Amino acid sequence: MKTLKSLIAAFTLAGGTLSAQLSTLPPPSTADGVTLASLGPNAGSSHWENPATLGAYRAASDETAGPSPGNPDSVLGLHWAPTAPVPVQAARSSIDAGGGSIRAIFTGETAGWYDDFGYTYSSTPLAPEGESYTVLADVQALPPAMVSFGYHVDGRLAPGEAASFDFWLNATDSFSPAHPPPPTENGGVYTAFNPGNSSPVVGEGNVRWSQSPLLVNTWVPALGAYADVSTYLVAFEDWRLDRGADGDFSDLILGIQFFDANGSPFTPVPEPSTYGVIAGLALLAATAWKRFRRRK
Repeated sequence: MKTLKSLIAAFTLAGGTLSAQLSTLPPPSTADGVTLASLGPNAGSSHWENPATLGAYRAASDETAGPSPGNPDSVLGLHWAPTAPVPVQAARSSIDAGGGSIRAIFTGETAGWYDDFGYTYSSTPLAPEGESYTVLADVQALPPAMVSFGYHVDGRLAPGEAASFDFWLNATDSFSPAHPPPPTENGGVYTAFNPGNSSPVVGEGNVRWSQSPLLVNTWVPALGAYADVSTYLVAFEDWRLDRGADGDFSDLILGIQFFDANGSPFTPVPEPSTYGVIAGLALLAATAWKRFRRRK
């Protein structure tokens, strides 16, 4: 990794009403050795394009309509919340301890603004001495498309890096590549794993996480085979919420996967409420077994 020199944070506020955006985009991710990959072996209705899993949230960047996550949403009935669920936090903690990778899969976006997407190793791309990179610049929903469903990027992390690693959306408040100088009236910078590092943070914030995973059939090179990989969705609203945002949270939708240092996917950790269900089922099974033994 290289220390970022060119990122200048735009923290100047006008009467507390405007929010920061990136006045200078971080270097491209290729400078970090990270490239944007296409669907490749994950193409097809048995894999990422399966309409019963990740393919249901497909909305290519040359389309103007997409899913509007609710609670539950109208696509697959997923429930959403402003913070990442426990299994996501557990996977990040495991990667922070032993290293691994976090993958972001582009599933769709319906933004009219020319927004930017990238990642940071230092909690927020607004940190003046941070280490951040741009994966996609000037992405918006009108044709021609510059990215489509299934394009993905893998953030490879050494031990100790996952806690401050994050994906970000730079919402430019601009319908053209000629962005107005930040800060602007309606835009901001929003971070996925730690929404509190976003600017601004209004109400519940501009990020929503699916609270349960999709099991997405994925080619895993470390296994030399396909495997069902737990994939969580994170969705962004680019308009700040106190400026008349439509609240569709489909301005950028990503599928997030986690892999350990050996390249194997993480097994999801049950939600706390699930443990009670598991315990209850175990008790029922034990009771049934005892009754069966008595009858013999």
